[in-house]
Amino acid sequence: MTYITSYKNQNWLIPQSIKNMIPKEHICFFVEEFVESLDFSDFDLIYNGAGHPAYRPRILMKTIIMGMLSRIRSSRKLASATRESFIFMYLAEKVTPDFRTIARFRKDNAVFIKQTFKETVRLASEYRVIDLSFIGIDGSKVKAYASKKQYFDKGGLDKLDKAIDKMLEEDIALDELEEQLFGDKEEGITGIDERDLRKIVRKNFKNKNKEKLKEKIKRAKEELEQNNLKKVSLSDPESRVMQHAKRYSEPAYNTQFSVTKNQIIVANDVCQDGHDAHQFIPQMKNVKENIKLAKETKVGVDCGYSDGVNIKFAEDDKIDLYVPSRAQAQEFDGKEQSLNHDKYEYDCKKDELIVDGKRFRFKREYTRKDGRRISTYYSDKLKKKKDVPFYFRERLKMRDKMEKEESKDVYRLRKSTVEPVIGNIKQNLGFREFLLKGLHGTKIEMNLVSIAHNLQKIWKMTQVSEC
Repeated sequence: MTYITSYKNQNWLIPQSIKNMIPKEHICFFVEEFVESLDFSDFDLIYNGAGHPAYRPRILMKTIIMGMLSRIRSSRKLASATRESFIFMYLAEKVTPDFRTIARFRKDNAVFIKQTFKETVRLASEYRVIDLSFIGIDGSKVKAYASKKQYFDKGGLDKLDKAIDKMLEEDIALDELEEQLFGDKEEGITGIDERDLRKIVRKNFKNKNKEKLKEKIKRAKEELEQNNLKKVSLSDPESRVMQHAKRYSEPAYNTQFSVTKNQIIVANDVCQDGHDAHQFIPQMKNVKENIKLAKETKVGVDCGYSDGVNIKFAEDDKIDLYVPSRAQAQEFDGKEQSLNHDKYEYDCKKDELIVDGKRFRFKREYTRKDGRRISTYYSDKLKKKKDVPFYFRERLKMRDKMEKEESKDVYRLRKSTVEPVIGNIKQNLGFREFLLKGLHGTKIEMNLVSIAHNLQKIWKMTQVSEC
């Protein structure tokens, strides 16, 4: 056996083209073709005139999209890639933007990035690789760029604010400062919160730019008061503590995806709600903004969207919706039914509910503190009341619809549409945590990862069709 000959110190007599060093079937060429087709005329108007030359926006866009596909999202790592990777050198056209330029372009062009996502939907339609016979909608929690150790209530924020004021006003020793802040144990600060507060105080004790922390505390207090929150993140006030499917909680955002039968994302969004109940209507509006639905399009969502308001909206908007109740979802998953939602019948002629054979007459309607409208029915014989959602009639019709086998078959399509897309984004593209903060930043990142996913799907499907 022998070894393959290597050429460690041999120079190239004729330098090769970077393009020739990339495999011909590489997705970077598809990314290049797509970005070159975008309209950059608005940027031309901005940069037209005197001043230092700017990097071409198409170069920055190609770099960022390719970064998403390559699991490289940090602006610093993207800047390094344009110096070290043949693929990024080629897409960057042999220029080397620094990380600030990349980060600034990404942050300042949310509208253009959102429009670029819409262009991927148009491209899929143009290539005829979009199947609108079914759309699945689902949400998934994604960790915010924030630490659980920097989540404080108003008392904690006040203590931290007081500490920064003392640092700014007087030359005080750290031990003395901590004694003044934490010596009184009667203020209700838990041991964990005190430990985290001490860490922040110690970290910023020698920091010259204490005004920056003061501004963070101010923003956090405003978020706390405006949204009536118990605790708020100091590092990303717009994030919320959410519970994941595996029952652990952390600062996160709720991401929403609307996906076609062949796994093209046609709408996405980011919200602060820990549940999906109020996201169906915004998602459907986003879908209709991005693409025209066919008459036969069916929409499937899980029981988290089974709010009566959503079902009423679908009925009024002539959307063929498939959503089980929570009790039906347990049955479909083969679990023991522990819920009794919608286990009653309705006599529309007499306007009475029939619960276990007993009749309840309509009594009144009222609105709960959380804003939900409730209808109350009462049984004179049993001296009991039965509260049902305001749109309970629509819920009962959906319940009966979901009992049919063909409806169950449509509902099951979710498992081969939207769920694999979320899996691809989190596992294959490595998108498990946001790098940008606030709703503005997270929506930019969500559009970027959706662009990457769609281009990857279109590229793969066109590659297969050409074989």
